[in-house]
Amino acid sequence: MEDLNSKGYIKENIDLSGDLVIFESDYASLSYTLKEQRKIIKEWAKNYLVGKQIYLPNTGMHVLFSSQGVKEAINQPHRNILQKNELIRNIEDALITAEFVKSETDSTGDQNFIYHYFRTVIKEEDSYIVLREVKKEGKIYFYSIVDKLKNDPGPR
Repeated sequence: MEDLNSKGYIKENIDLSGDLVIFESDYASLSYTLKEQRKIIKEWAKNYLVGKQIYLPNTGMHVLFSSQGVKEAINQPHRNILQKNELIRNIEDALITAEFVKSETDSTGDQNFIYHYFRTVIKEEDSYIVLREVKKEGKIYFYSIVDKLKNDPGPR
């Protein structure tokens, strides 16, 4: 009989009282799930979101949805990536109920863009919906969803 312990299939003395233990095979499954999820959400967005505009009564902003913004949001790293991607399907309601946090110019010094940040919650942790205002167009686009703001130490 094959020695399963030498192949790494049997783990001894693992403390399961803390963090979730993820085995290598789970990474392949998560990768496949993420790839499939991204494909499904991009297709959904193309049919139901891209080209739409919503009004945010709490700020007076009109927000446009583009394929570029959806792609940026889907590919943005996040500690709860699957849930972050699912938020895209509910982004209109999420934006209307999100709390406005701040606006700031591009951190690279490019004065053509202003970023607007709105706090929302994903898995009981703060996340931020990012809108990008293109000054020369006078339009505001959905741009991304991030799990922390720049110069922010992380979850509270």
